[in-house]
Amino acid sequence: MQLEHLVAVNDPSNDFILNRAELWKGLVLRAEAPDLFMAHIDSVEIIERSDVHLLRKIIIGALHIQDRIHLLNEAHVRYDTEPGEQHAGGTLLMKIEEPETNMLFVRFHYQTPMNDQGEEEEYAKFLKAAWQQTDLETIQKIRELAAEGRLNTPASPA
Repeated sequence: MQLEHLVAVNDPSNDFILNRAELWKGLVLRAEAPDLFMAHIDSVEIIERSDVHLLRKIIIGALHIQDRIHLLNEAHVRYDTEPGEQHAGGTLLMKIEEPETNMLFVRFHYQTPMNDQGEEEEYAKFLKAAWQQTDLETIQKIRELAAEGRLNTPASPA
């Protein structure tokens, strides 16, 4: 199953404009501290960290998820979720696009081995809608954090 969609970061009717560095820091923060973005997460553990990757474990109830996260500075964050007993794994790519200065978008591209036809079709529709809502909320949260001044710290090495 695949899903790709684009989310606008800056609203032309809003005077508060995020820059690329702030957006990047927000996307990295989502990787490092997803519980700030999704309330249903019970715990997060960063197992490995470098300038270009994270290995993390998330627990949501009985569900244990391990992600390898690849960071390309101010360009994209790619999550490779390892298959487990409770899920088939998959990939999420969050790519920053900037066709004009401060006209920022994030392209979200999901790919999983799940079939979105037949018996799994209804669940796939639900899952795609949930992903889209989570992505909109991610950008909204990044904007809130930036407005509070929490993303205008010195640039991270990632």
